[in-house]
Amino acid sequence: MPNIKKIKKKAWKFYNKWREMKTYSPALQSEIRISLKGWKHISGATGAKKRTIYDTYRRLKLLPYAKQIIETSTTIQNVTIKGEKTFFVLEAMIKIEENGHEVLRKIRVILIEDKMKNKIFYSVMDKKQKKYATPHASV
Repeated sequence: MPNIKKIKKKAWKFYNKWREMKTYSPALQSEIRISLKGWKHISGATGAKKRTIYDTYRRLKLLPYAKQIIETSTTIQNVTIKGEKTFFVLEAMIKIEENGHEVLRKIRVILIEDKMKNKIFYSVMDKKQKKYATPHASV
């Protein structure tokens, strides 16, 4: 695995530039704030559960895909309400580069709506496909 400090530095450069841009979500029909809350969550800087280096590395590498999904997804996959926060899930099947090969991966993006109705980027994660999974259900 590459040097996590190098990856974090590169990811922070991308994230900081992303924070300066306007990000619109067609699925939520709203502007999405890219704040330090998302960065701290992904990088494992806050929270009771400390991230492993591998988990942090994977999430940092997925940041450009998170941006793409927010800007292009038209469907909300799931909505959960916890206290005064509402969590929205956007998902997409995306080809990502892994060990020099392109692989199809389900990428999940979590957005939060705070009590002032601001939509905020919170997290990104991926899920490996089962080895024998087919992309279409058989009829």
